[in-house]
Amino acid sequence: MMMEASSTELPAEFTRVADPHAAAAAARAAGQLVVWIPRSVRSKEKLLAILAQGLHFPTYFGRNWDALEECLQDLSWLPEKAQASLIHEQFPFGAGDNRCIYGDILKSALQRSDGRKLHVILPESN
Repeated sequence: MMMEASSTELPAEFTRVADPHAAAAAARAAGQLVVWIPRSVRSKEKLLAILAQGLHFPTYFGRNWDALEECLQDLSWLPEKAQASLIHEQFPFGAGDNRCIYGDILKSALQRSDGRKLHVILPESN
């Protein structure tokens, strides 16, 4: 069930940091699964490939927004009480529908209640 694009503003629930590299190091030190999304990501296909690999999505992952939303809501293949940080060097897509849809999917995924926790981290300047 894909969400509709809403606004170019990113959700307040995302954590903003001065140094994403330091945040990645701290998350790794805390035992979190860290997925680094580099500033060079400009396509939905590249972003989905990075997330699928980094979060160990199952082979049935459909590589589209609906499948991303479904997998981020599930995460049952990760250990119980696992924590994962999606650390963005820069939030992808600049402006437009892809940015809004991705932001909405991540915001929804932050509301997980099964014990597995997802963190979305952005640079302060984003």
